Amino acid sequence: MAEIDPWELARGYAAWAESGDRSVMELFSPEFLDNVSGRRGLGIFDLVAKWAEESFADKRIELHAAMRDGDRIMVWFTSYAVHIGNGFPRLVGKPVNRAEVRWPQVHIFRVDNGLVVEHWAVRDDAAMLDCIGE
Repeated sequence: MAEIDPWELARGYAAWAESGDRSVMELFSPEFLDNVSGRRGLGIFDLVAKWAEESFADKRIELHAAMRDGDRIMVWFTSYAVHIGNGFPRLVGKPVNRAEVRWPQVHIFRVDNGLVVEHWAVRDDAAMLDCIGE
């Protein structure tokens, strides 16, 4: 299998985060492990997309960097959106005020045999919560 280009993964992941476009899933193994949630399989993407749809409107991703180091690909971006609901577990019980949200994130993916097999994320949830006044 061909190597995954870091920018191809970054653009595809950003498209999924912005619009739910699942085209990037062709780069992921069906046995994918999301270390953030502890869940295995691609169903985590459907769950997170549902949370995002319930929580944010006018989603936009600004890509800052994508790079490879051995079997790891790092993608750094900032999400921008308008807070419209509380679908994300971190938002439950928070006031919905249509605030503009800025949410910096770094995602690290492990690649094996030409497919993404694992994911970790470092998100600045405090920055996102500050935007909605928490």
